[in-house]
Amino acid sequence: MLGKRFKELRKELKLTQVALAKRMKVNPSAISQLESGKNRPSMENMLFLWKTFGVDLHWLITGEGTMFGNEKKELAASKSKGWKTLQEMLNNSLEEIAQAKMELVDSGVISIPVSGEIAAGPPEESHFPHADTITIRKGQLKGAPGKFISLRVNGSSMEPSLYHDDIVIIYQCADWEKLSGKICAVRIDGAITLKMMTLDHDTKTVLLLPLNKEYKPLLIKPEDHEDFVLIGNLASLYRRY
Repeated sequence: MLGKRFKELRKELKLTQVALAKRMKVNPSAISQLESGKNRPSMENMLFLWKTFGVDLHWLITGEGTMFGNEKKELAASKSKGWKTLQEMLNNSLEEIAQAKMELVDSGVISIPVSGEIAAGPPEESHFPHADTITIRKGQLKGAPGKFISLRVNGSSMEPSLYHDDIVIIYQCADWEKLSGKICAVRIDGAITLKMMTLDHDTKTVLLLPLNKEYKPLLIKPEDHEDFVLIGNLASLYRRY
């Protein structure tokens, strides 16, 4: 273990953590973390140990060989071998970091197809080219990725919260009671609309409220419609400028 060898080296040099930290111009806690294996020595740290104390870097990195080179020839060979090992370790570390970043990016986002439009008042002309998909970070969404759909807002009945050409991400859920009081996507006789949905248990009606005061609320009696479906609620918003 590199941390263990780093500790052995410090003791061989008869230096305290504070003293070695001062020589290396780092915080004493950094030495403690190196020795515990929580952190690995930087390339600058390695070069300092090599140049200052003649440490065999091949030994420090791999545990093979001796802590110090005794003869000049051995020392030169050891340094050369140690330098090569250090370069290999650095290259491998960079590859691992790059791969980890790629995997993090891939796992941290999801792409959701824009499956159509959702009405928010009378239709209007689009100001942007229609997007096929949007990409969003998973941390912005709560729920299983397969439960989300995205739709382009057409109309201005939900302004100032939602604007024409915004893309809304809807979490699919058909629980009327649970979603009462939230902005929801509702299908009425084949047409999908975006409104604030509220249940009125006394009159057994569904109230669909626009946020724009220029538009009137919709009072729906489910029995009057053959097709009246709750698609889900607003989970996130994508806006282009």
